[in-house]
Amino acid sequence: MLCHALSVSRTTGAALVLLLVALLMAWVGFALERTRVGESCQLGIGRNPIHWFRCEVKFLGFLCTVGLLGIWYWLLPEYRKPFYQPGFDILATLLPLILAAAFPYIVWVDRRMKEPQDGYWHFGSLVMGQWRQVDWKEIRGHVAGWAVKGFFLPFMLGAASGHLDLLLRKGIDFDTFSMFYGTTLNVIVTVDVVFGALGYLLTLRILDSHIRSVEPTVLGWCVALYCYPPFAHFLRSNSLEYRGPYGKENWQFWVFDQPVLYISWGFAILVLHGIYAWATVSFGCRFSNLTNRGIITGGPYRYLRHPAYVCKNLAWWLMYIPFVGHGSWQGNLRACLFLLLLNGIYGLRAWTEERHLRKDPAYVEYCRWMDEHGLWSRVRNYFFDRINKIGKIYKRLE
Repeated sequence: MLCHALSVSRTTGAALVLLLVALLMAWVGFALERTRVGESCQLGIGRNPIHWFRCEVKFLGFLCTVGLLGIWYWLLPEYRKPFYQPGFDILATLLPLILAAAFPYIVWVDRRMKEPQDGYWHFGSLVMGQWRQVDWKEIRGHVAGWAVKGFFLPFMLGAASGHLDLLLRKGIDFDTFSMFYGTTLNVIVTVDVVFGALGYLLTLRILDSHIRSVEPTVLGWCVALYCYPPFAHFLRSNSLEYRGPYGKENWQFWVFDQPVLYISWGFAILVLHGIYAWATVSFGCRFSNLTNRGIITGGPYRYLRHPAYVCKNLAWWLMYIPFVGHGSWQGNLRACLFLLLLNGIYGLRAWTEERHLRKDPAYVEYCRWMDEHGLWSRVRNYFFDRINKIGKIYKRLE
C-alpha cells in the first residue's frame, strides 16, 4: 500500500519493504525478546572500554569480505543474468545504510563481547599480514558463513524483487478462483522470499541470529546447493517444468472441468505453500541454509522436524501431477521418477541437516521432545493403540 501511494520504482519499493520488515523484526528481537543479552549471543550487560584499534581491524575485515564478495559476483557469468540484477540493485540501494551502520555496530558489540576476537578480527588481521595471531579455524568459519550468505542472498533478493513487483503490478484479485489461487500463491511466495532474504541480511549477534556453525560436510553442501540455480537446472527442468505434449498441462488443465475437485485441489496446494512460508517466518531473523543459527521449536516445527521440505515436496506432486497423462506411460513414469529423485535430494538435505544440528544439545533435546509429542509420533501411537485394542477384542472373541 505504501509503495502504491508513493509510486516508487521496483527497486525502491522492494528495498523499502525489506527495510521496514527488517526494522520490525529487529525491534521484536531487540526490545521484546531482549536478544542483546544472553549466553547464546555471548553478549554481557556490562560495557568494556572501547578498543578502537580492534574495532578498526574488524571493520577492515568486514570491508574486505564484502569487497571480495563483490569481485566474485563480477567475475562469475551466472550473476550477469537478468534475474539477479534487481537483487543487486536492492543491495546497491541498501549498501550506504549498511556501511554507515557497520562501524557503530561493531563498536557497540565489541564492548559487550565476552570473546571480542571474532572472525572479522581474524580476517582483518590476515589482511594486515599479522598471520601469527590469526586463528585459521576462525578464518574457515568466517569464510564458510559468508560463502553461504554470498550464494543464497542474490537468489533470495532476485526472487523477492520479482514477486513484489508482480504483486505491485497485478494487485489483489479474487474475482474467480483461478485469480484467487494465483494472487494468494504469489502473496505466500512473496512473504517466504522476503523473510528468507532478510534472514541472510540480518546475521547479527545483537539479534542472536549470528552463525553458530556451518555445515561441515561436502555432501551437505552438495545436496543443498543442488536445489538452487545454477545447479538445479537439470533436475528441475525434468521434474518441475514439463508441461506435456501441448505445453500447458498442469493441475488446473487436468481438473478445470470438475469444479469441486478443482477448488479442493487448489486449496490443498495453497495450504501446503502456506505451511511452507509459515516455517520460513518462524525462523524470524535466523533463516538460513547450511548453518546453525539457533534451534527453532515454534510454529510448524512443533509438529514436524522438517515441515518446509515435507510441504514443498507434497505441493510439487499436486501442482505437476506427473502421474496424469503427459503423453505415453513411459513419459509419465519418467516424470514420476525425476520428481522422486528430487524428493530424495530433499530427504538427503534433511538427513545432513539433522546430522549437523545434533552437535547442538538444544537440537538433541528438541528431537527427544518430538519423538514423544510430534505429529508422526502421535499418528503412530494412535494407530498402535487402535491395533492393540483390536487385538484385545479379537482375543476376547476367541
